[in-house]
Amino acid sequence: MTDEASNLYMRVFFVLGFAWFASWVGLNMQSLGFRIEQPNLALDYTMGVLWWFVFAAVILSFRGESRRLLMIAWTVKFIVVLVLMLFYEQRYGLDAYTYFGATRTGQHWMYAGVDFRDDMIPVFRPVYHTISGYPLLEGEEGGSLGTENFLRFILIVSMLTGPFYHAIKVAFAFMGLLGVWFFYRAVVVGIGQPNSTIFYLLAFFPSILFWSSILGKDPLQFLFLGLYSYGTAIWLVERRLGASPWIVVGLAGAYMLRPWISVMGGAALIFATLLGRCRAWQVGIMFVFALPILVYVGQKTLSVFVMGGPDIDLVLNSMQTISSGYASDAGSGDKDVGGSAADSADVSWPVAFFAGLFRPLPFDITNPFTALAAVENTVVLLLAVVALFRCRLGYLRDPLILWPLLYTLMWAGTHGFIVLVNFGSGVRYKLQMWPFFLLFLACLTHKEGRRFLDSRQEAWNGRRESLKPNRLRAHSPA
Repeated sequence: MTDEASNLYMRVFFVLGFAWFASWVGLNMQSLGFRIEQPNLALDYTMGVLWWFVFAAVILSFRGESRRLLMIAWTVKFIVVLVLMLFYEQRYGLDAYTYFGATRTGQHWMYAGVDFRDDMIPVFRPVYHTISGYPLLEGEEGGSLGTENFLRFILIVSMLTGPFYHAIKVAFAFMGLLGVWFFYRAVVVGIGQPNSTIFYLLAFFPSILFWSSILGKDPLQFLFLGLYSYGTAIWLVERRLGASPWIVVGLAGAYMLRPWISVMGGAALIFATLLGRCRAWQVGIMFVFALPILVYVGQKTLSVFVMGGPDIDLVLNSMQTISSGYASDAGSGDKDVGGSAADSADVSWPVAFFAGLFRPLPFDITNPFTALAAVENTVVLLLAVVALFRCRLGYLRDPLILWPLLYTLMWAGTHGFIVLVNFGSGVRYKLQMWPFFLLFLACLTHKEGRRFLDSRQEAWNGRRESLKPNRLRAHSPA
């Protein structure tokens, strides 16, 4: 059989397969989407497919290797978002449905009497009390900044896509893909050359692929973290102030959805600059400008850590209380998606820290979601052991290693209890951590990564040696 005939048969097979699947979905859409409040589910799904093609056309406007990588990933996203996720949505009651309802009415059950169509500009502090919907007074607590802002964001998106659940979901999946792209561009800046393997690792790592494709805060949060990471790579590698807009937009957007993530991102960047091998002017900028801003923003966001002084038991109890609160509302997932490890009152911080990085594991499996996460975490745990043996102290002075490590450790320290209390919520939240941890491990476990770190260390040492004669001449008598 010639190549031309083979390609023809493949095209015919694809067209027939697509036609069969479209017919099957049309016949079963009412059953698959019975949880979605939409009178015409077939039209809703058709609009989702249409918007997939619209975003595919956007990708085709890219050039060269970028277009190929993104198009492959976007095709896989089609299978996840518009095929596999139909069964996920049929099985679980999701907060995504209440968010979608807000696009039709402007209202959400958490804010009685509030019409967000009259208040669509994202803000940096909560405006309304949850449940009652009453406006917050100056300095008053009791709101949920992330939920408020996400309702505003989804209304803005629905103005583009129309009030169609699957179209809005496709739009958020595209944001998740852009997040992957910016993380990848950060890697390209770091290593100085494209590497499609890294892109595929980020795009097709199962948890990243799935949770960056849902209708919820997570894909948008992932995009903001990608922007922040791209700017951070420019700052640490190219040492340009032009990195600032990317970092500011990324951290500001992350703050609007989950303020503590923004604080951790800012802290990781600042301390990687202060402790890593960075130029004196970069250290000065962090001391004079960035560190005071971090302290100002973090004092309210992370108040649980300083409340009551250095009492570690109080800190642990506070973290466990917060974790239980998060776990009781699984966001765009469902609290039945995963089980729990144990009563959080019986868990110490080291155990929770380990859980934040590596659980659920095979002995935690309760359903397909925890099974998939257990496979991922087992592989990651083995890679972490290898990385531990191959790491050198000199590597930890490299800001490109120090930065993702600090972020990962802070994330695990603050989210481990969430993972333990509810695996369903924890697995979804780990989307915020996976790119940083995976890139850190890849750099230490792969020989090319270690060779790259060695070359950076040699270049830094060479620069220090070249500056020594200049310093000696500067201090020698005239």
